Amino acid sequence: MSRLRLLALSAGIALCFTAAAWGGPAALPPQPADVPWPDAAWPTGPVDAADPAALARALENLFGPLGRTGVPDTRAALVVHDGRVVVERYADGFGPDSRFRSWSMAKSVTQALVGILVREGRLALDAPAPVSEWSGAGDPRAALTLRHLLTMTSGLDNADGSAAPDSFVARLLFGDLSSDTAVGAARVALLHRPGTHWAYSTGTSQIVSGIVARSVGGGPEGVRDFMERELLAPLGARSVVLEFDAAGTPLGGGYVWATARDWARLGTLYLRDGTWQGRRILPEGWVDFSRSVAPASNNGTYGAHFWVNGAPAPSQFQPLRTGIDAFEMSGNAGQYVVMVPDRDLVVVRLGEMQGGEDWHALTGWLSDLIEAFAPRAGGGSP
Repeated sequence: MSRLRLLALSAGIALCFTAAAWGGPAALPPQPADVPWPDAAWPTGPVDAADPAALARALENLFGPLGRTGVPDTRAALVVHDGRVVVERYADGFGPDSRFRSWSMAKSVTQALVGILVREGRLALDAPAPVSEWSGAGDPRAALTLRHLLTMTSGLDNADGSAAPDSFVARLLFGDLSSDTAVGAARVALLHRPGTHWAYSTGTSQIVSGIVARSVGGGPEGVRDFMERELLAPLGARSVVLEFDAAGTPLGGGYVWATARDWARLGTLYLRDGTWQGRRILPEGWVDFSRSVAPASNNGTYGAHFWVNGAPAPSQFQPLRTGIDAFEMSGNAGQYVVMVPDRDLVVVRLGEMQGGEDWHALTGWLSDLIEAFAPRAGGGSP
């Protein structure tokens, strides 16, 4: 049996173990049979399954805070329910064709590219991560796997830290490490045994981005072509733009741009268990891996490059109100794509946080919006 086949087999086994060991998360809802997939025009519908007063209050709160220019901080809010767009609202000066930056939602897009490469057998979740900086004899970092990197449990000394100019993430994106982010993020020491300690790290996402680029080949154009062919074109997500550093590494830790509807398409892919119109984009079990809380003593709300609405550890914040069944892409300044299986919802909020609102207020308003839609008694399936 070839090494490639062995890697593919080990990846599949690992994904099965992720869910099977404890039963897995709640079921994901299928695309309703009477609703076309949104690979071209997106089907719309009335908001007939929500409490209208609660929904109106939530939207009023989201669009209430004004930024420095007097524009609402929430520039776009979009809700997909049962496969249909039922809410779509933009601040003045923005609209359906506006591209919005991801900040750290890009990490989830990078994770999707990894999933495709795992499905194709070109990467394996539990094999040593292919990073040349860790290949020296006796280097303890050689034990690191993609699972460790995607769950932010690598133990590497490259956590984001504060927002100060000398923080690791500031140096990586804007300072002395920015010309080759994958190398800069990888050339750090190991502080903790892999898989035991969680630490949020844009640097780790840049290491993963480098692995994706080398696996695909062809430089930035090769990555763009792969992303378009394998992810974006099947979804009809035509607005997505991925940025690169000077070395040609995708800035998959923070710099993806897309319209609100295309962000919702990416969210819908995960809500539909990685399939689209009967085609499997992500490997079986990948979405459950994404939304399962990674095992580490100081982690309660992080899966695999996605946040999970669980019970936070002392160092973490509560993604949404307790009790909401959700997992999400999330980024600086309040970028959100939230998937809510038991309500068959995708909720998108894009914009800024200049007007005095904080994360607690914003997540409260998003929780209000989600709770305006009643969960199904039987879970995610209609």
